[in-house]
Amino acid sequence: MYILLSVHVDDTFIMHWFSATVDPSSDSFADRNSAEIYDIQFHRGGRDARPENTLYAFQYSIENGTTTIECDMQMTKDGHLVMSHNPALNPDITRDSEGNPIGEEKVFINSLTLDEVRSYNVGRMNESSEYYRLHGMTQIQADAHIPTLRELFELVASSGNDRIRMNIEVKAYPDPAQGSLHENATDPDLMVKEFYELTKEFGFEDRVTLQSFDWAALKTMEQLDASIETCALYNETDDWEGPDAKTLWLGRDEPSPWLGGLNIHHFEGNPVKAAHSLGIDAISPYYPLVTEDLVQSAHALGMKVVAWTVNDVQDMEKLYAMGVDGMISDKTWTLREFFESKGEALLPKQAVDAPYHLDKDHHDVEIGPFEEGKDASH
Repeated sequence: MYILLSVHVDDTFIMHWFSATVDPSSDSFADRNSAEIYDIQFHRGGRDARPENTLYAFQYSIENGTTTIECDMQMTKDGHLVMSHNPALNPDITRDSEGNPIGEEKVFINSLTLDEVRSYNVGRMNESSEYYRLHGMTQIQADAHIPTLRELFELVASSGNDRIRMNIEVKAYPDPAQGSLHENATDPDLMVKEFYELTKEFGFEDRVTLQSFDWAALKTMEQLDASIETCALYNETDDWEGPDAKTLWLGRDEPSPWLGGLNIHHFEGNPVKAAHSLGIDAISPYYPLVTEDLVQSAHALGMKVVAWTVNDVQDMEKLYAMGVDGMISDKTWTLREFFESKGEALLPKQAVDAPYHLDKDHHDVEIGPFEEGKDASH
């Protein structure tokens, strides 16, 4: 947990963020909201330990003391929100009803009904793919379907864990340069509105964060209910290829389609100030973009900084020293061990006898490191 200490010296305010730990056995710890505990977020539920964005991954998150389940949602043809990072079925992780890896032809989730989506198995990776080398070798696999957001909410509600949060990304594709992804995209406003209705139904208004690279979707959420926490994702790196490598458009004069109508140059190129102008509560940059100045700028405006996707201990150490409020990681066991070594207060691990429990934590296989953080950015 971070505390801001302000000292007035010779007409100057000196501000310093320092770490404070809380004894999990104390009464005060039991009364704390999970937001006051250091925010460790399991990426896609913990994709290097369990099949990503499945109930097995979400169950793993609950059992292993994540503060926040990080996950992604798409919408089916018949209007159901389902948990998937990719808008089309991912051939690296998807098999048909006969157990065969699907082909490379794009099958968009929004062209399928929920029943059709459920017919695919996303619990067993294609072991010949690069994606398996990046994320599958440590993973405990199991037959799994693409779950709905409702199923995630039901799982969390039935767990008895009333402190775990969910950070749910609205997957949107606002840049025409994204080609077929843009042309076949679901209207993100439809997803936001359905997300909000389900959130209210389960009474999870204070336990969810809505995040997106498309800040227009966050504006929609702010208009529906400003009490729902929102988080602005962004990227601006030369390490990637494709339109989503640079979403701020610092190197272009015109406004980026990702920023909900804003021009980043009207905010001195500062994504914190831009997001704050929309009422957004937190920013979430690709981890190499985080600087101490960025963190201080966010904290000065009452905003949190959550870095993605942090898989290396050295990077965790640098970000921790900068004072980020949370980290998202594929290497969930490494992330938790790091913060335990720092004496940070974390949610306790929770042994649960549940249908989606798998005994082994992960395969302890040495993989990487990968150039330019490829495992974290793929």
